[in-house]
Amino acid sequence: MALGASEIEMDVRETADGELVVCHDDSVDRISNGTGQISEMTFFQLRSLDFGSRHGIHFAGLKIPSLEEVMKTFAGKVVINLHVKSVEGKAFPLNIMQRIVELIYKYGFEKRLYFMAEGDVMQTALAVAPEIQRCMAAGSTPWEIVENALRWQCSKVQLFKPNFNEGMIRKAHENGIRCNVFYSDDPVEARNMLAMGIDTILTNDYLAIANATGCR
Repeated sequence: MALGASEIEMDVRETADGELVVCHDDSVDRISNGTGQISEMTFFQLRSLDFGSRHGIHFAGLKIPSLEEVMKTFAGKVVINLHVKSVEGKAFPLNIMQRIVELIYKYGFEKRLYFMAEGDVMQTALAVAPEIQRCMAAGSTPWEIVENALRWQCSKVQLFKPNFNEGMIRKAHENGIRCNVFYSDDPVEARNMLAMGIDTILTNDYLAIANATGCR
């Protein structure tokens, strides 16, 4: 954000005691000084871990944030691409979606956040809060992403490289659907993606991509 990004992507997960936390990985093994699955740990257990030291001494003591903490911090400042993770083998729980939506409205994100997810989550999102924008994830059927987006009335798709082509982008645009792509850290590749018609590039190297493409 300090560099000028207008949008950030994050993943939300539920802890064993029902707290919603922001974390990419489903386990803490790679990213903290602990071990275990987030879904099997309480929020207190997670907060006792150091999520920063592995990334350098300047980040020592960094704690996992709750979704509410993140929303409170970024309210009114940025658009959030919220990746809502599926609960494997189950329909996505209605109560979790309801709690996420409550936070969206509490912190004024109803026009500044969109759900990025697969079909099971989209079904619940459409039932609970059809007014919140939806972005179709590639999931296990990346070549059918545009058709899936139309099915779930999505305004965006998040293409997963290399599983997309210009025909898919064109079809999405013909149906009023904008195209994200996950992801590019290479300036040349990013420029080629924009030339294909990609609307938004997810990146780990914002400054390099922004400088190369002129996009913010």
